[in-house]
Amino acid sequence: MKKIKINSILIISIILFIIFSALFFYFLNIIKNKNEHTSVVIATLNKKIKDKDNIDNLQKKIDELNDTNKKINGYIVNTSSVDTFVEYLEKIGFDNKVDLTVGGVDIPKKEKNKISVRLSIKGDFPNIMNTIANLENSEYYTSISSSYINKEIKESTSPTNISTDSDKDLWRVDLTFSALSM
Repeated sequence: MKKIKINSILIISIILFIIFSALFFYFLNIIKNKNEHTSVVIATLNKKIKDKDNIDNLQKKIDELNDTNKKINGYIVNTSSVDTFVEYLEKIGFDNKVDLTVGGVDIPKKEKNKISVRLSIKGDFPNIMNTIANLENSEYYTSISSSYINKEIKESTSPTNISTDSDKDLWRVDLTFSALSM
């Protein structure tokens, strides 16, 4: 009977050992699968974070490009809206207290992306010089190609031919310049 008891304990022990070994490998396999799943999830999450960072960087670059485009458009005259450029020139004349007349705006066929502008400016000498300086330093890219400065001679109204402060000298400037256009 002792032998049967020892054999039954041995059989039960072997069965328990097999069951516990099977459970151990089962749980080990579950842990391994969870680790693989977690690694895949982390890799996917890292990819999405990287994509989001790339989208943010791309958005910043697009904003910078739009700002640069606006700056460039500030330097270049749009040929479809030359009237706004002419209004800008007339405003410069008005701000400097001179009579600024736009004689013409031509688009030369020989040169691409340029317009040629002829101006006639009348006024006293310091105001005319301020106007020319403002044209040279304007937000548009301009290049003065010719200028003619003439003093307009007035007949003196006083009998002694002495000029007074009320008889200011008038000057006239005929100016031709080109501006970049698109």
